[in-house]
Amino acid sequence: MRRAVASLLLILLLATHALPAAARTSPYTGLSSPSAPSSFLDSPTIYENTPFTPNTEHAYGTWGGLRTRLAARGIGLGLDYVGESAIILGGGRTDVTGSAGYTHQVAVQLNLNWQRLVGWNGFNTHVVFVNRAGHNLSTDAGDRSLVNVQEIYGGGGNVIVHLVSAYGTQDFLHQRMQLALGYMSVNLDFSTSPLYCTFMNNAICGNPKTETKGSIGFSNTPNGALGTRLRFWPLHGLYVQGGAYGVNAGIGQPRYTRTGFEFDTGAYTGVYVPFEIGAIPTFGPHALIGHYKVAAAYDSSPYPSYYEDIHGRPIPLTGLPARTTRGKIQVWTTMDQMILRHGRGIYEGLYLMAGYVHNTPGNSLYEHQYYVGLTDRGMIPGRPSDTFGLMVNHITASPTLVAAQKLYAQRHKKLPANALTPQSAATVVEATYNIHVAQGLWVQPDFQYVINPNLEKRIKNLSVLGLRLRVIF
Repeated sequence: MRRAVASLLLILLLATHALPAAARTSPYTGLSSPSAPSSFLDSPTIYENTPFTPNTEHAYGTWGGLRTRLAARGIGLGLDYVGESAIILGGGRTDVTGSAGYTHQVAVQLNLNWQRLVGWNGFNTHVVFVNRAGHNLSTDAGDRSLVNVQEIYGGGGNVIVHLVSAYGTQDFLHQRMQLALGYMSVNLDFSTSPLYCTFMNNAICGNPKTETKGSIGFSNTPNGALGTRLRFWPLHGLYVQGGAYGVNAGIGQPRYTRTGFEFDTGAYTGVYVPFEIGAIPTFGPHALIGHYKVAAAYDSSPYPSYYEDIHGRPIPLTGLPARTTRGKIQVWTTMDQMILRHGRGIYEGLYLMAGYVHNTPGNSLYEHQYYVGLTDRGMIPGRPSDTFGLMVNHITASPTLVAAQKLYAQRHKKLPANALTPQSAATVVEATYNIHVAQGLWVQPDFQYVINPNLEKRIKNLSVLGLRLRVIF
């Protein structure tokens, strides 16, 4: 494992020296993504490490010139709607064919450039609010795992206003270093890619969800925690970043998830410390861009074992309280690489995606996640803004959890992790096509096939047809 990581780091370092002069540009551009609301001010954004992302477009243009006038004064404002509908074609724990569900998110984002406002060079603030509501269709099929067929499924409190993030960023060294501080989620900066939300399944949109479900400390939009992040670009196309975030055990409890405005640290149980190295090289005469990341994180919080009691014996046999240990480790490595460029557009092309996530198995629900996929922007001539996606996700349950579930099942007791039978692994195959209907408007038909829903072999494989609607006003 150490040798493989060292080899990867060497490859990343060498790749950065292959960057052509034309590729050595500022990494600051806008982003449009369902899970993380769009950026509406030109520089800088929360996605400095993804410079291939197209700028945000608006259905109503400049709002009669209002957005242009506000931006000139340092005020970026945007409104974004995402709706996800789906219907079960077959499969599930019981016969739920024809069951349908709808979810939505309305997001408002305010970005302030304080250099334009008051002359404070390099300082920006970002505030995001969302309204989320709807029904999680996967629960109808008996799937309460991270493999939800709708990425937005009623999370965020089902209230009128939910605070997602409120933080500031300060640039140093001519934008080669940036410090972020405030209330924010880990997945805004770590293990993130705008390509993830090409897809509608929750296992990948936003970030690989075994990270979020593997550690409370890996906070995920729309839930956040108080924290800080420092990013540094030592070379063109090479960055390192680290952070420290409070582990908010209150996430998932109504007090926190309903509004997001609860900043009391009384529910914090530790500190989540991620460290990530990334490279953004380009290859060949067509400047085929790639993004390569390798990372590790430590969560200092206490976590109970799923198998061992306070004396080290199996909990299903003794019924005693679980043994609690402090500390959990996560590692991940992800990549995307453009392998074919379409025409002369800088964004249009075919990308190969792949990644791997590992969690400490003794106190995590999920041990491994593997994914591989393709996204193709502009594959049809004359349709440069349409995007096709094909993705396969494979998630394995923790062997410690499975061992406990088997003992519970033998004794006809209720199993942990919302399971009726011992879990194993689940695989999701998803095909999607995002149609750019008009400026700021997208319609996206989506098909998903879930093998072993809820990671249970006895649940019939699930077929789901979905539709996502996106409007940026």
